[in-house]
Amino acid sequence: MNNRYVLWAAATTILALIIHFCAVLSIPYLSENDAWKRLLNHSQANQMVLVDQLDEANKLWNFHAPDVKYAICHYDITRGPVQVDFELFRGYWSVAIYDLEGKNFYAADGYDLLRRESSLLLLGPEQIKGNIEALTITVPDSEGILVIRAPIDNGVLESSALEMLKRAKCEQLPEQVAERRS
Repeated sequence: MNNRYVLWAAATTILALIIHFCAVLSIPYLSENDAWKRLLNHSQANQMVLVDQLDEANKLWNFHAPDVKYAICHYDITRGPVQVDFELFRGYWSVAIYDLEGKNFYAADGYDLLRRESSLLLLGPEQIKGNIEALTITVPDSEGILVIRAPIDNGVLESSALEMLKRAKCEQLPEQVAERRS
């Protein structure tokens, strides 16, 4: 009879662990107020949004650096490629592109792209770049988020970096800029 109780206890524990793991792994898919959805609601497609206030960043995501200013673009390439233009001091910025599941598939910083002014062209996997001068990045999905981070290590650079982030652009290009692969 003792073996039967041990077997039931072991089966109950295993079942509880399976239910617990399933619940924990399903939360990101069932959540309606995660950071990605807040970012998507905060910005319109193919427009750059400057996040320079600490309280504004706190509303969007947790665990951000208080001395970093952000420019965020929710890109959508369904109607054609998207071009992102920005300029920042060499070494004093980074750019990262994420899909809607939060997976980072591209990252660079000011030391990777040696020019002060940078231009990125976001294309889908079925598109080929036309006649345009920009670093081409093939994005895996039609939508995602591009984040430019500018760390501010002193007050002198803060106003200059903010002005540069304000001038950053994320805009839809006509579909004729990119050709379909055949």
